[in-house]
Amino acid sequence: MTTITDVRREITVPVTPDRAFDLFTNRMVEWWPAEHHLAQSPVVAMTVEPRVGGRIYDSCEDGSESEWGQVIEWDPPSGFTFAWMIDGTWQLETDVEKASRVSVSFTAEGDGTRVTVVHKDFWRLTHGGQGMADAVGGSTGWGVGLQRFAEFAAK
Repeated sequence: MTTITDVRREITVPVTPDRAFDLFTNRMVEWWPAEHHLAQSPVVAMTVEPRVGGRIYDSCEDGSESEWGQVIEWDPPSGFTFAWMIDGTWQLETDVEKASRVSVSFTAEGDGTRVTVVHKDFWRLTHGGQGMADAVGGSTGWGVGLQRFAEFAAK
């Protein structure tokens, strides 16, 4: 069996952990790469329901919702973990046990906050775990998302 390596990306932002956590979870639509959605209609809002079991979903211009995550751990402002409900073929995965995991932590560092994203457990995906790991770890994956988050947090 081949082991798929976790994807880990970090960036430091010039705000407190409380503020970074708030911006990450409550204003996601303002920094999340627009091209990184499964929704069929333009996304107008992104919601992270603030509790274990909470949904992560996009609200669309046409009134539809596109759920793509479920909160597994919720510990503001230190961090949270969610099931990434997207399979290796970039389709919605409805079984939380077959979804990879994303842990996001917010750690005070000097006058700012180190934001660390660890995308892991690709073995859970029925198909395409290595492809998913390659994509989120590649040039248009989490690194781009965190860079956009840092730019947004610095405003």
